[in-house]
Amino acid sequence: MLGINAKASEFQAAMGLCNLKYVDKAISGRKRVTDLYDKLLGAKFKLPVVQKDTERNYAYYPLVADSEDQLLGIFDDLAKKNIYPRRYFYPSLNTLPYVKDAQSCPVSEDISKRVMCLPLYPDLEEDTVREICGVLLQHE
Repeated sequence: MLGINAKASEFQAAMGLCNLKYVDKAISGRKRVTDLYDKLLGAKFKLPVVQKDTERNYAYYPLVADSEDQLLGIFDDLAKKNIYPRRYFYPSLNTLPYVKDAQSCPVSEDISKRVMCLPLYPDLEEDTVREICGVLLQHE
């Protein structure tokens, strides 16, 4: 179905309420993984700037490749290891076939082809994070 409206259903909301007691532990685990990514990747890739006084939930670990070819090469090499990052904000919404009279959005079109989210979940093992970073650093 077409659309980008991401409202939760009643069932999804109920599941969310049932899991609220685990949210602090999940955020802590995601922070651990994020900190390890930061340590291993250093300044090798472009990362979003987090504004001061922002309380993060560590929901995603996006980074920007230099080119779409680099991003696709990273995806291919990770897939060989059964690791699947995902594209983030892709494609640029103005390029969707059902958007009529869309204007050119060169910045959005460019970055949407280069931004990815690395696997990030509370129980992601350190060895897997190191493996992911190893592949990324080969494409630097």
